[in-house]
Amino acid sequence: MEFVKEKVFLDQSVGREEIQIMLEGDLIVPDVKPDMALLLQTEEKIIIDRTEPSTDRVNYLGRLEISILYVSKSMDKSVHSISLSRSVDDFINLDGVGKDMWVQAKAEIANIDYRVVNDRKVNYRAVVNVSVAAEKSDAHEMIVHIHDVPENQLLKSNININRSIDHITDRFMVKDQINISANKPNIRDVLQVTPAITNQDVRLMNGQMNLSGELLVTTLYRGDTDASLIEFMETIIPYNGSIDVSGAKDGMFADVTLQVLDHTTTVRPDDDGEDRVLDIEVSVGVTAKVYSTETLSILEDAYSINQKLTPAKTLVRIPRMVCLNRNQTPVKEVVQLSQTLPGMLQVFRVKGHAYMDDVKILDDKIIVEGAINTDILYVAESDDTPLASYRTVIPYRQVIEAKGARPNMRVNVDASIDHVAFSMLSPRETEVRFQLAFNTQVVEEEETSIISHIEAAEIDAEALSSQASMTVYMVQSGDTLWKIAKRFNTPLDEIIAINDIEQPSRVFTGQKLLILKRGA
Repeated sequence: MEFVKEKVFLDQSVGREEIQIMLEGDLIVPDVKPDMALLLQTEEKIIIDRTEPSTDRVNYLGRLEISILYVSKSMDKSVHSISLSRSVDDFINLDGVGKDMWVQAKAEIANIDYRVVNDRKVNYRAVVNVSVAAEKSDAHEMIVHIHDVPENQLLKSNININRSIDHITDRFMVKDQINISANKPNIRDVLQVTPAITNQDVRLMNGQMNLSGELLVTTLYRGDTDASLIEFMETIIPYNGSIDVSGAKDGMFADVTLQVLDHTTTVRPDDDGEDRVLDIEVSVGVTAKVYSTETLSILEDAYSINQKLTPAKTLVRIPRMVCLNRNQTPVKEVVQLSQTLPGMLQVFRVKGHAYMDDVKILDDKIIVEGAINTDILYVAESDDTPLASYRTVIPYRQVIEAKGARPNMRVNVDASIDHVAFSMLSPRETEVRFQLAFNTQVVEEEETSIISHIEAAEIDAEALSSQASMTVYMVQSGDTLWKIAKRFNTPLDEIIAINDIEQPSRVFTGQKLLILKRGA
């Protein structure tokens, strides 16, 4: 008896772990910049550059980047910026992880507090959530067919699986120039440049992953005129990038995370010799898993009229992508200034960072609750404080449709802000509008058995001879004709013919079947 075997690779979740770390330090005003009178606005992000899995632990390396705007003590109350980049090198214990496994680490600033120590030093204390998830690909050899056994004595089924084609960790560059609009002054000093990824799109074809979207670049700078306190611009830069992915083709799908890793800016003169052009170069990091959906034929059971077959079964987990989508939702709120702050003459910028407090998976939907840390920078109704900022928290709750999702499945949701808009309603009220984007992935790991080995032996002649030549069998709950044929070791076609069964797939409990002994 010849067995046909096939090797299949199944992605398996090893585990996920999350910890909180504390990062603390100081930002020092450089000697070339004036003393600090007022801490105006801050911007911070945490980046994971690299992961290094080893036995039961994952090392992660990255950096915390902070940029601060402040009003100086100089007579003109000019605005300046200072920045810091500190390295992060730590680890998370994760049982079962190994050196050659695929690992993804994510970090998010849960909270950060600033304290002005003196006019040249600011202390920061950040609480960072770090999570690590690991996967491995297990090889399983299974029997899919048996030669010399009729097809109707083989019980087969088809299942859909998601198989990872490749794991990607790469980057691409976006280069462009920003031209200062005609109604704004020349650049004296660049204070902050913040690129953010929006409207991303991913397509797989012909061995490549094509990435497109937009970089929304916000620029704060000091103009070269006395009337210019601070200037603000938003620029949209389209990008198109491609990454080689072996075996990628149309119809496959990818779970992709994009992140701005680094950026550099250089001020240069325009054709008239005035500093009105900003060259920008942005490094975008790509972390991706590329999947294909395949149909796998599994041999569930088998029997032979001539031999006794005893299958050895192995329990495996089959990953199946239930949902992979991206959707957007608006969040709108009227923000009222604290009474301790001066009123607004003009709003310069509203920025926000979305985070999630809770993710619940229910039948066919996912509920995400969280908040947006919102920061408003404005021109103040005050001679003493020409610029001011106000921080607040705006809660949100989003229901994401996810057909087929169930509470026992694995879910991963990333929240980001695609667009920000605002309208000043009064000196103490501003309406802020955020366009939130959610990338959602739901994976089911279905347990099933595969046949790894079959023991074939001669049929016990004594047991066969003791069997009744004719049996009337009453169908029990859960029976199928195939199971009955195997139990009595008789051809399926013979049961169908003797009992004149027109629809073999439909038998009912209590139905009586005549079964003849093989060879009788």
